[in-house]
Amino acid sequence: MRRLIAAACAAALAGPAVAETLDHAEFDRVISISAVEMQMYRDADRTPYPDTLDRHADLFAMGGYRLEPPNEDNEWYARSYHWLPSTIVVNQGERVLLEFFGINGDSHPTEIEGYGIAFEVRRGEITQVELEADKPGIFRMASDLRLPSMVAQIVVLPNGE
Repeated sequence: MRRLIAAACAAALAGPAVAETLDHAEFDRVISISAVEMQMYRDADRTPYPDTLDRHADLFAMGGYRLEPPNEDNEWYARSYHWLPSTIVVNQGERVLLEFFGINGDSHPTEIEGYGIAFEVRRGEITQVELEADKPGIFRMASDLRLPSMVAQIVVLPNGE
């Protein structure tokens, strides 16, 4: 059975009440995953603004990468969104609770391909996703709003039967 439950974290107590939170003790393993944004500001005199947008415009069509030219203070800005960790290894047959915490970005609609699990991670909330690792392989987990950077892999190791 696959269940998805979003549980409000202490930072988001003002939000709507949540009916249920999954008990960690019910699972073989609990894996914590964060939605994070790496960002930087640089003075264009110290680090010249790169021509990345000219060379890779297609990569910036989605929201995973962002690059802004120097502002009035001569600082340029770059960021990318990621799942941390970006590789998750589990064993076939394990019942795993994936516990996502939204740190940056308002919303991250996400799918675990090959398992047909879709969910949304929101800033300040914990989203719990139950994964019955019943088939071995490498499964892509991606937020389509944050491509190409917000992609992770779930590696399910075969049980050796």
